[in-house]
Amino acid sequence: MNGSDWKATIQAAVAFDVDRFAICVGELEYDDPFTAIISYDGRFSQPWSRTDVQREIVDISYMGADPTEDHVPVALSNEGDVYVLKDEHAERSKIPGAGILSEDAEGFGAVHTLVVDGHSQYVVGDSRQLYRREGFGTWQRLSANKSREDGYEAEHFGKAISLDGSLIVESVQRPYSAPSAAQLDPKSWENVSPEQFLKMMKEQRSERVTRPRIQRVYHYLDGGFSRLSLPEDCVIRGLYRDPEQRIWFLGGGGLILQGTIEGGFEKVGFLGDTETLFSAAWCRSELFAATDDGLRRFDGHKLGIVKPKLNSAAINRNIPAPLKIQSFDNTLIYFDRKHGVCRWDGQSWDWYEIPPSLLQREFKGLPARQ
Repeated sequence: MNGSDWKATIQAAVAFDVDRFAICVGELEYDDPFTAIISYDGRFSQPWSRTDVQREIVDISYMGADPTEDHVPVALSNEGDVYVLKDEHAERSKIPGAGILSEDAEGFGAVHTLVVDGHSQYVVGDSRQLYRREGFGTWQRLSANKSREDGYEAEHFGKAISLDGSLIVESVQRPYSAPSAAQLDPKSWENVSPEQFLKMMKEQRSERVTRPRIQRVYHYLDGGFSRLSLPEDCVIRGLYRDPEQRIWFLGGGGLILQGTIEGGFEKVGFLGDTETLFSAAWCRSELFAATDDGLRRFDGHKLGIVKPKLNSAAINRNIPAPLKIQSFDNTLIYFDRKHGVCRWDGQSWDWYEIPPSLLQREFKGLPARQ
């Protein structure tokens, strides 16, 4: 994105339709978290607005709590702050106990995903954290467990999608090697050479490699989790439900699983595909997926390349940096971490011109929407 010395990128994004979207722009600065939430509403002659928060925003969605009111963006921070954007300001609530550095954090860790299901909102995160609230009410903890199995970290929830009253939740559990008492004692490091340190790190890494990473997917319904059966070698990076209510799991090595809760899931991708897929959208009777360097079209058997026509060759060496895709009717909304937002109708790539002042860390304001 042009117009700024601030080295920020889009960290989270969502579209409500082809004329309304919100992007969360920021840098990963752990000692100074900051995100600019930029909203676009094409129904207004001046469509842009911006709200700044002193947090790292990790997800955003649209929510309509009252049938008489318009849908508004709702943003989630990794610390469990939830911001409802109304009239160009943010109403904040805090999920009790969530987060790492928050004053009320209980050691469960960060949260990652916000899911809107009708009038309900769900949040999932590390240590099997799951929270819910109705409308804009009080947050309720449904699940949290930071216990470890032998040789493994706690299980961490990552991605999630709604199924109209229930959830699909993805999780991962990674190998863990506990440090010895000597490793925790600063004095024990005084006479360790760089070569000895590297050797110790390699030994610990080899211990972890002998234990496999565990990937799980759950169906959450009526307060209980049921584990879904998946191939053992899955590395899942994205979940998607298409207009025909089919569920898709995307991941590393060109992974594409398709199915239903009742009928199970099967691999439908081509064995020769090696891309990592992490976001999907059903558009013009085809499945499109985002990869690290562009888009792919899935014809039911294998992936074909779809290269976005970028808005500036000077940005990121003219290489796409996909974040997310969504579709509305026959239009694909493409969010690029470094280039911005555009619409694709199958022929032309129409990029939104974001005012440069919105991309400055120090924001001096825009005319009010009218």
